[in-house]
Amino acid sequence: MNHVKVFSGTMRKILVCMVTVIAFFSFETAVQGQSHGHKDAQRYERRDRNSRHAKYVVAGGKVYYGRVEIKDASVLSFSVLEDGYAKDDWNVYYRGVKIAEASVGSFIVLGYGYAKDNWNVYHSGKPVGDASASSFQVLRDGYAKDNWNAFYRGIKMDGVSAGSFEVIGDGYAKDRWTGYFRGKKM
Repeated sequence: MNHVKVFSGTMRKILVCMVTVIAFFSFETAVQGQSHGHKDAQRYERRDRNSRHAKYVVAGGKVYYGRVEIKDASVLSFSVLEDGYAKDDWNVYYRGVKIAEASVGSFIVLGYGYAKDNWNVYHSGKPVGDASASSFQVLRDGYAKDNWNAFYRGIKMDGVSAGSFEVIGDGYAKDRWTGYFRGKKM
């Protein structure tokens, strides 16, 4: 009989926790639906490594980034990616601004602000010069490389041996001959 009391006490605690969680999410959904004064608003938020918070909102047949309407965005096909990127069937956006050169069909987010399509590499929504999309890889701590060059936060690092380039951590990296801190030679 003691087992029944312990079990029912545990079940009560679990039930109370579940009700609390459901009530919290119901409240959050109700608050999000009030964005831009529209009942049918959907709010998309993703933590962003490059900004405090990226907010895309679909409301009243329009798409917004923050309070600014994204004029060309398609409500029906709009999807939020990561790191401030989003896309619809026709365009790719970074923090609500259309990336003119981006190819929607092959566009992927790589992390640390980097993204690419079949032809170009992007960092924070801007093309990365001299980057090869076919061999481009994100390392970590803002570093990336392709077969020929290394990059820090989207900027090509001069004189780096890409073949031996590796990230050590905490902003440090090295190639066969030189050490780097936050993309600069030490």
